[in-house]
Amino acid sequence: MDTTQDRQVSAASVNYDESPIAEAHVEGVDYRLDTGHGSAVAVSMRRAGTWAWTPVVEGRWDGRRLRAKGLDHPVILRLSEALAEAMSARGEGA
Repeated sequence: MDTTQDRQVSAASVNYDESPIAEAHVEGVDYRLDTGHGSAVAVSMRRAGTWAWTPVVEGRWDGRRLRAKGLDHPVILRLSEALAEAMSARGEGA
């Protein structure tokens, strides 16, 4: 059984009224990272000029790198950087 398999995340599982763990902007798209289930990270996105967030995927954070199937590599790299910066600022770095 693969316990690191990424899962789809639903809007009901993310509280968009709360502050995200981290945010990033990549090629005209805003991304936000919120806590998921256990060590998971919920990834949501919205296109420039829109207000509504769309849940994308629930990935895994191992303390240095985000693993999220279905996202392009440059997006994963930028989200990993944003998450690492946020964890460092909180004193929870790798």
